[in-house]
Amino acid sequence: MADKFDLNTDYEAKRRERRNEKTAKRREELRQQAAERSSGKPVRRRRRIKLTSRSKLILAVIILLFVLIQIIKGVNAAQTATDVYMSDKGFKHADRFSNCVALRGIDISEHNGDKIKWKKVKTSGADFVFIRAGYRGAEDGAIQEDACFRKNAKAAAKAGLMVGAYFYSQALTPAEAEEEADFLINAVKSYDITMPLVIDYEIFPDGRLDKKIKAGEMYAASFYHDIVLAFCKKVHAAGYESAVYANYDMLTNYMDASILDDEATIWLARYNKRAGLNANYSFWQCSDKAKVGGIEGKVDQNYWYVEPEKIYKTKAAGTNEKNRISINNCHISFQRSVTKLKNRRAIPKLGITFEGRGIKEGRDYILSVVRNTAPDKGYIIVRGIGIYKNWMMVPFAIEGKGEEEAKK
Repeated sequence: MADKFDLNTDYEAKRRERRNEKTAKRREELRQQAAERSSGKPVRRRRRIKLTSRSKLILAVIILLFVLIQIIKGVNAAQTATDVYMSDKGFKHADRFSNCVALRGIDISEHNGDKIKWKKVKTSGADFVFIRAGYRGAEDGAIQEDACFRKNAKAAAKAGLMVGAYFYSQALTPAEAEEEADFLINAVKSYDITMPLVIDYEIFPDGRLDKKIKAGEMYAASFYHDIVLAFCKKVHAAGYESAVYANYDMLTNYMDASILDDEATIWLARYNKRAGLNANYSFWQCSDKAKVGGIEGKVDQNYWYVEPEKIYKTKAAGTNEKNRISINNCHISFQRSVTKLKNRRAIPKLGITFEGRGIKEGRDYILSVVRNTAPDKGYIIVRGIGIYKNWMMVPFAIEGKGEEEAKK
């Protein structure tokens, strides 16, 4: 009992001591305030800031938004980062392309699914993609839409890739090729198409085209040329560029690529270290076993050969065809001499004028940016539309951290 009494006594003593300290402190504050009033100085009073319930709610919302923004930034960085990069390793480009940049791309269909992470595809080094929009049945000849075209076409363009579309053809006549072109043109109208529309002309074993060939009804290259060129003319009339996709066997044993290349852009398929085609092809599908960030499984790898600052003729129709102005007669000015690489992407700011007057993107030209995911040099591709024509690729400088530095 004595210990307990002593503890209580000690506790009461400490309480009195603290109370006396507070009283003394308050007296000193009152004395200072009285002195300030007598001297005419403003009285300083300490006030505690009390938050209302509404203020507390607003502060909580601000903190929550800040946290969410940091989380979103982290997620975007994770989605963009990739450990798979496209390269030229194992492939030999033809000597005729020594002055060209071999732009890298892929082609896909519904077989690749609609769960593709397109930001990863872009940062993997892909600059363009051809997406299958539809196909003609090899047996019944019925035209079908690719189940994943719409979703992939929208997402790929949003991720910064140049987008083209292709139709798997089994056309037996020029009229059927025109029907396929009409289907493809209608399919792409709502999407940002910056690459050619392609007729994929292949012989499906025991399909309708194969049976007609075996029956001896398509015995000359002119039959095949008439079919694919009918497709191309339809596409050009609608204001799009076109291309003809075929494998090496088709282009050498059924068509004559060295003649066809005068009228059509050729996309060669040959899975080899060298393309080895004696014709002026522009695209080469070199493999069907490539690995690309953002896509599960294997995918087709392609090259597109473009020479910087060369003027390429437009085949797509425009406005007032006789008086169209070549895009190389316009002046391109970059706002900065060097574009910074941010979040693994460099987007240059620029303006294009003709005779001192600005021309408008989407009305007068289409602009695409390629090779822009690493430091050094990127390129813009400008294609004239409407009253403008032709297209060209122009370089710009990029500064920033490379992939190895960004990982540290």
